[in-house]
Amino acid sequence: MAKTNPMRVLYFDIETAPAEAVVFGLRTRYINPNAVRQPGYTLCWAAKWEGERGIIYGGRDIESEESMVIRMHRLLMEADAVVHYNGTKFDMPTLNREFIKLGLPPVSHVHEIDLLKTVRKRFRFESNKLDYVCRMLGIGAKEQHKGLSLWIECMEGCKKAWRKMQSYNKQDVRLLPKLYKKLLPWIAQHPNVGLYRESQLPVCAHCGSTNLDALDQPYTTKTLRYQAYQCNTCQTPLRSNKSEGTAQGHLTVRIN
Repeated sequence: MAKTNPMRVLYFDIETAPAEAVVFGLRTRYINPNAVRQPGYTLCWAAKWEGERGIIYGGRDIESEESMVIRMHRLLMEADAVVHYNGTKFDMPTLNREFIKLGLPPVSHVHEIDLLKTVRKRFRFESNKLDYVCRMLGIGAKEQHKGLSLWIECMEGCKKAWRKMQSYNKQDVRLLPKLYKKLLPWIAQHPNVGLYRESQLPVCAHCGSTNLDALDQPYTTKTLRYQAYQCNTCQTPLRSNKSEGTAQGHLTVRIN
């Protein structure tokens, strides 16, 4: 896909340590908060800017907890949009917990694009896990590891385990741009990229391209008609933001 998106898009993923608790049996279903000896915490994160090759990494293996959290906060504050997988329910709330503990303000003016929401809403894969979806779409796979013991060894400070964790975290971020571009025409409520770009031509709401085909068949609602478009760059179906008979604008919106 051509580089047309004028938004500053950040892909990111975090890895967390499990909480540690004392229990009286292995069949315990409810754990009293008083039994928690060590709350869960963020181990590390990896991030990548759209259009840039390098992956940025932050983790307790290379810096202090405060430094790691502050650097992630700065990246999010610089972004117009963030792309993650299940980040709305997991990554962002987890990071918000770290931010408020350090007295950092909420991340503002950033659009969240959670790819898991699109996978669940628009498709019926046998599994919605990132590894399975990427394999089915032929765009790669998550890095394999030995399971929970990797997290435990990192919590204990094992350098070899930390190297594996860093590699594992970065691989997830390598997958996100590929999956994002594959899913792009299917993503509902995507931020309108046209708002970030000045153009005298209609602009694709999803990728910012002006390479659009005006379709003969209009898009209609119960009361209005709109000019319909197809983006030749990302294949998103679009319509004009102005109905026929009113002053025509240059922005488009996605047809849901």
